[in-house]
Amino acid sequence: MKDFLTKPFLYLKNKQFLSLYSLKYLSQLTPHYFNPKSTGVYMLHFYIKGKGTYKIDQNIVEVGAGSALFTSVGTNMMFHTSKDCEGFALIFSEAFFGRSRMKSFFLKHTLLFNSVEQAVFFPTQDRTEELLMLFQLVIDQLRRGQSEIQEQILVNYVFSILLISEEVFTKERPTLRVANEIKLIKNFKYLFNKELNRRQSVKFFCNQMNVSLSTLDRAFRKYENSSAKKWINTRLIEEIEIELKRLDMSIGEIAFKFGFSEVTNFTKFYKGQTGITPKQFRSE
Repeated sequence: MKDFLTKPFLYLKNKQFLSLYSLKYLSQLTPHYFNPKSTGVYMLHFYIKGKGTYKIDQNIVEVGAGSALFTSVGTNMMFHTSKDCEGFALIFSEAFFGRSRMKSFFLKHTLLFNSVEQAVFFPTQDRTEELLMLFQLVIDQLRRGQSEIQEQILVNYVFSILLISEEVFTKERPTLRVANEIKLIKNFKYLFNKELNRRQSVKFFCNQMNVSLSTLDRAFRKYENSSAKKWINTRLIEEIEIELKRLDMSIGEIAFKFGFSEVTNFTKFYKGQTGITPKQFRSE
């Protein structure tokens, strides 16, 4: 299997970036060459044959043939593959994939990249051949000449890969054994995403789940190295900046969308979290 590298129009971090490598080749690169924490990329590893051994933070996991592994921005990971390994590593940036509101929303909410676990991995079951075909289509498209149409086709192929993977993962999840604290954090994130535009307090979600604030924060400190409040603020900033980048809504409209009754309060919140105003963010 050949190695398929980036096309010239694809870049790293906050730029349009898409790359497809063989897993064996990528595992031989220096450990930090594609560190998602520094490059700001999402990664999908798809195994056709053989297996890979991963060190993700301090955890060791093995991923075998007919399985997929997903890691999000900020995941520290090293891995090596068996000699008989065949498979793909799909690497892309948010700027490449999240061009529409629908795809950006999907990327920020899918459990493939937003699980409490540092990485999500599972057998692809009866969808393996279908996923393999889509990877081949990505390869074929990367070989073609550069164009705006080509980029859109690639985005749609990647989206199809992620949608199929999410469907398989959703079916697989009930069989996974997860600690109660992890379940609590997942439930909190699920409820928050449903109420995203209403600016509910952490206490509101605690009441919904019938747990104390201290119990929730203890779980967050253990698995997220953060507090629930800090996580909420970070998520809000992410969603706000998605809208600020699009330029099709005024700052006042964005403020109202996220539950701020006054633009001044919205500006104060945003500057308190980022150090700059929403207007300054747009002018950068």
